[in-house]
Amino acid sequence: MNSIFQNDLEEIISTPLIDWEELRNKKIFITGATGLIGSILVKAIILKNKKEKLDIKLILLVRNKKEAEKIFGEENIEYIISSIEKYKPTNLEIDYIIHGASPTKSKYFIEKPVKTIDISVIGTKNILEQAKISNIKSMVYLSSMEMYGVLDEQNVTEDRQGYIDPLNTRSTYSQGKRICELYNFCYFKEYNLPTKIARIAQTFGAGISEKENRVYKVFADSVIEKKDIILKSEGTTIVNFSYTTDTVIGLLYILLNGKEGEAYNLVSDKNNMTILDSAKWLAETYGDGKVNVKIELPTYETGFAPNNKMILNNEKLKKIGWNCKYNIKQGYDRLIKYLQEEKEKKNDR
Repeated sequence: MNSIFQNDLEEIISTPLIDWEELRNKKIFITGATGLIGSILVKAIILKNKKEKLDIKLILLVRNKKEAEKIFGEENIEYIISSIEKYKPTNLEIDYIIHGASPTKSKYFIEKPVKTIDISVIGTKNILEQAKISNIKSMVYLSSMEMYGVLDEQNVTEDRQGYIDPLNTRSTYSQGKRICELYNFCYFKEYNLPTKIARIAQTFGAGISEKENRVYKVFADSVIEKKDIILKSEGTTIVNFSYTTDTVIGLLYILLNGKEGEAYNLVSDKNNMTILDSAKWLAETYGDGKVNVKIELPTYETGFAPNNKMILNNEKLKKIGWNCKYNIKQGYDRLIKYLQEEKEKKNDR
């Protein structure tokens, strides 16, 4: 296993922030398990089970069992095969739910806007019904910082809201997250469902897919290959960042310690940079004088999120005991080392 990724998993399972004994012999139902955050979470739980025999039972809702088994191997995992929007709740015996299934790519939002809404809203409704039937101990819903919309503020707490254009297909993701949060809150109020909400910042780190084409992977690949970093926007949006281990630990912390019916910003609190500034820093730090930053604005609709100057405040989550470890510079450093090691392994085959 990649040494950076192994180190990240070890960090998750050894953190003093999580009382793993609360999860001993429990059953956790996870959606979105094959995505970046979900897959790291599942692999960490598998590793914790192996090392300490916690006997945490994992039940994963996936579209493709074979693809999931490629990621997780022949582990003792129960799979339920279904798309989330077509999932039918059953008399499932589970203790916890981590609901992370969601479209994540901007291109998908604008090409499949109806599907984007269906996956988000209908899918979340199905999972909330499952939570109600199963009488769970706790659930955390993975929302996004995009639910804030466009907001030019430097200290955005969970009670703030910005503008989302309702007549824009790109809004299907951000508006969908708002609706799903409201659904969660309504199930809490009407049915006393113990659900919590994590508003996740841009998350990256070791473990990302080789096929990933989002900006952080493109930037990292560029400096590794000593190619110019090409921006497809002016790069003025401020990056709100969280490293993968901080995010996964944060999700487990909210699941076990968050207040029911509440939302929490899950974000680092250090080194906020614009996209352009982060590109320039990467070129200067890792480019060996061979990498330049260029802006080439496309003539087609990219589906990128609107330019945003907000900076999220994470004090609410820190006040209940969570803390972050990595800033964006440290996150990029670990990502680049991870990708370099993966590249070396591939070349040795």
